Amino acid sequence: MELWHAWTCPYCMRVRMALAEKGLPYAEREIDLGSKPPELLALNPAGGVPVLVADGVAIPESIVILQYLEDRYPERPLLPRDPLGRARARMLHDQVTARLGPQLLKLARGTPDEKAQAAEAVRAALATLEREAPERGFLVGDYSIADIALASLVLKLPAPLRPSGLGLPRLAAWEAAVAARPAVAANTAVPRQARA
Repeated sequence: MELWHAWTCPYCMRVRMALAEKGLPYAEREIDLGSKPPELLALNPAGGVPVLVADGVAIPESIVILQYLEDRYPERPLLPRDPLGRARARMLHDQVTARLGPQLLKLARGTPDEKAQAAEAVRAALATLEREAPERGFLVGDYSIADIALASLVLKLPAPLRPSGLGLPRLAAWEAAVAARPAVAANTAVPRQARA
C-alpha cells in the first residue's frame, strides 16, 4: 500500500492513525498542498489527499479509505461489531467532520470576524458532543473511527478551544485518553520538518 498525504491535513491524519492502529505497513508520498504533483492528479482528478493506492487501485477520501481498511483488515477493528454501534460510530464521524472540519480553515486563515464565528461554532459543537459523550472511555465504547475523526480535528485546535480548555470534563478525559494513544501521538505531532 502507498499513502499519498499531507502531514498537517486532519483527513490524512485519520488514515495514518488507522494504519498505525491496525499495524499495517505502507509506503508514503508526502506532498506539498501548494504544489501538487501531476501524479496525484492522475490518481485523484479532484487533487485532494489522502489517497491510498492498494492493489493498484487509487482510493481517495478518508472515510472511504477507513472503510476499506476496516473491510480488508478487520483483525484490529475500528468499528464496533454490532450494527447499531457501527451506525453510531459512522454517524459521529460524519457529524464531527461536518461541524468542526470547516471551522479549522476559518480559524487558521479567516478574517477576525470569521475566526470569532468559527470559535463560537467549535464551542457549540463540542458542548453538544459533551452532553452525548460517555463519562469515561471512547465515544462509542471501544476506540473507533468516531474517535479518530474527532482527534484529528480537536488536536489541531488552539488549546483554549479544546475540550480541556473549555472545561468540558467528559471530552477532556476523552482528549487525554486519545492523545495518549501512540498511533494518535505519532500522527498529530508537530510537522516532520519542525521535528527534524
